[in-house]
Parts: sequence; structure tokens; C-alpha cells
Amino acid sequence: MLTWEKVDTLSGWFGFHSYALWRSLLDFQRARNIRGDLFEIGVWRGRSASVLATYCRDDETLHLCDLRIDDGALEAAFESVGATGRKVSTISAASSELPRRLDLRAMHQSVRWMHIDGEHTGPAVYSELELANQIVRPDGLVVIDDFFSPRYPANTIEAVRYLEKNPFHFRLFAVAFNKGYFCRPEHLATYMDFAADGLSDALLGYDCKTTLFKTTGAFDTDAIGITGFVDAAGTIAGPDTNPHYWNMLRDKPVLSVGARLRNAWRELTR
Repeated sequence: MLTWEKVDTLSGWFGFHSYALWRSLLDFQRARNIRGDLFEIGVWRGRSASVLATYCRDDETLHLCDLRIDDGALEAAFESVGATGRKVSTISAASSELPRRLDLRAMHQSVRWMHIDGEHTGPAVYSELELANQIVRPDGLVVIDDFFSPRYPANTIEAVRYLEKNPFHFRLFAVAFNKGYFCRPEHLATYMDFAADGLSDALLGYDCKTTLFKTTGAFDTDAIGITGFVDAAGTIAGPDTNPHYWNMLRDKPVLSVGARLRNAWRELTR
């Protein structure tokens, strides 16, 4: 059975907040019967891959790419979370080799979750997003590690450059806990509605209390930001000028009556 305690024993840098968010989003995909393979570039010893393996169905494949795949470490990681017997395809190579190593025609729009945590250079991130555009499903998600990280600015710069050049490929859905989450434009509303209506409770189900921010309008930046819980903001907060609403395609109330009263009381007693 997958638990954070089991994942936390594995080597790597995949944190608790990302663990809870991944599980919440993967649960959402499962609830909507979104099927497809899972893909990770940058595996190390399988810490985050173990989460993906747990969610990999019998008719799906977990694709793993790293410069040197440690099969023994992966086997041990998957066994520790009860994810043995999954269909796994490993490639020991740089991500730049993937277009030549994969059957891209057969994999066209077959992947529902792609995690990019590889070389961390501008050219690599851009080419990895080009690959993602070929293989990720219309209702899938792409996750880029170290997004907004001051250590790896190229990850953010090249991802944004890609979005600007290819506006119909992906949209930034969320920025959370050192990662950027991207979806297809045609399914942005699907994931945004989940963020507004169910994501906070889903995260709480994994003992992860957060604040979701949507501080800009529908035709500005659609992405939400997710942080650890901010008491003054509550569970979900809109723009600074109107924190009770998220301005999406239509204004959407995001706070319960009780939360609004608590926020009003804070304002009055400052």
C-alpha cells in the first residue's frame, strides 16, 4: 500500500507536498477514467516513479528514462510501495535520444502523465516539451521539475518560451512546490474546475493543508498557485482586491460562508 512514510524512505528529492498533489491529481484522473501510459524523465532511484507505478493499471506502461537506470533500485522501490508486476519500459539514455528510441507513431497521444526532471538545461526542457506534445493525451498532464527554481532558471524560461511559441499545445495549469503543471488548452477548464471545487479537500485527504491562489483574471494568467496553508488567506483565495472569487470564464465563489465571515472578522480586527 502506498503511503508517504514508505516513499520517504527512498532516496531522492520528491517532497511530501508534491506527493499529496500528485496523488490528488492522479486520483482525479482515475475518477474520470482518464487512461494512458505514464512517463518520467529523470528517475534516480525511483522515489517519484514509485508513486506513478502504484497508479499504473494493467493495460498501461510506465516509461522511465535516465542516463543510467538502476533496475535493482527501481525494483526495490516498487516493491516497497506494493507496486510490483507493473509493465515498465526503461531507457538508459539522455532525453535527447528519446525521439530516436521510441516508436512515436505508436505512442501518439498515449501518455496521461509526464514528469520532466532531467537535464535541467534550456535546450533539453524545450525538446522534452516537444516530445510531450507528441505523446501526451488531450486530457493528460505534464509536470516540469524545478519550475521557478532560482537554481535552474532555464527550466522556467524555456518552458515559458515554448508556451509563447506554441499556444495551442499546452497551458500552465498550476505552480506548486517547485514544479509547474501543464495541461492541454482544451482541458484547462476541467482541471481548473477540479481546483476550485475539489482539490483542497483532496489534498486534505492526504493530510496536506494548503492554500490555492487564483489572483488574476480569466484572460490574464489562468494558472493557480499552491502553497502551504496561509491562515490569512484561507484554503482558497482569489485576487487581492476580491479574495472571495476566482475570476475564470465567470466569477466563481471560492469561500464558504463561514470562511468569508472569518476573513471579514480578520479585516475588522486588524
